[in-house]
Amino acid sequence: MRTLAVYIVVGLWVLGLGPHTLFAGDSALKEALELDRQGFIAESIPEWQKFLQTRPEKKLHIYAQVKMTIAYSRTGDISQALQSAKALAASYPDHYDVQFNLGNMLSATHQYAEAAEAYQKATVMRPEEGLAFVGYGICLFGDQKLVEAVQVLRQVKKLFKSQKNISWYQHVRIMIGQIKGFEMYPPDFSDLWRTNNLKKVRETYESSVFTVFEKQLNL
Repeated sequence: MRTLAVYIVVGLWVLGLGPHTLFAGDSALKEALELDRQGFIAESIPEWQKFLQTRPEKKLHIYAQVKMTIAYSRTGDISQALQSAKALAASYPDHYDVQFNLGNMLSATHQYAEAAEAYQKATVMRPEEGLAFVGYGICLFGDQKLVEAVQVLRQVKKLFKSQKNISWYQHVRIMIGQIKGFEMYPPDFSDLWRTNNLKKVRETYESSVFTVFEKQLNL
């Protein structure tokens, strides 16, 4: 048993995870969470960065970088937010929250074709979660693919109905009618509509969908 403990300690040192690094990681994570929960979003960013520098395990790495991405976005640094989201997606392309986070940041910068691709990947990973379909449909519309957008939104409207999610069912039903109404106007006529609805998708993701992942970590 003692030999095993020695091997573990040596292994941690080889990986650059000695006691000081582990303590620094715990401290930075605790501080980042505290600042975030108290509403000090900008102040939490350096602490997320410190924590990520300790090379946490996969789930915590994903969680912390998504939180940092959201913090960048909320403080108006959307360019840094997108860079963070892309870096995370390069490391973990098959993770639901990573792809949703990427779709959120791409859609916030009006890169609709790329955002639609990220959201679509998320729908494949978790087809029972309707919110990614909403982002996917709106971004298809932003990419001037109206027919495909309406098809996706009709699909998720049925999903919300089966799940008795009345609020999103009604919202998507209205969205479908509005998209059809925009058909006779130039694409930029619906810019504000897309911006507001994608913001609703991002905010709902952050306040509900992502919290499911957060609760699994027992932070």
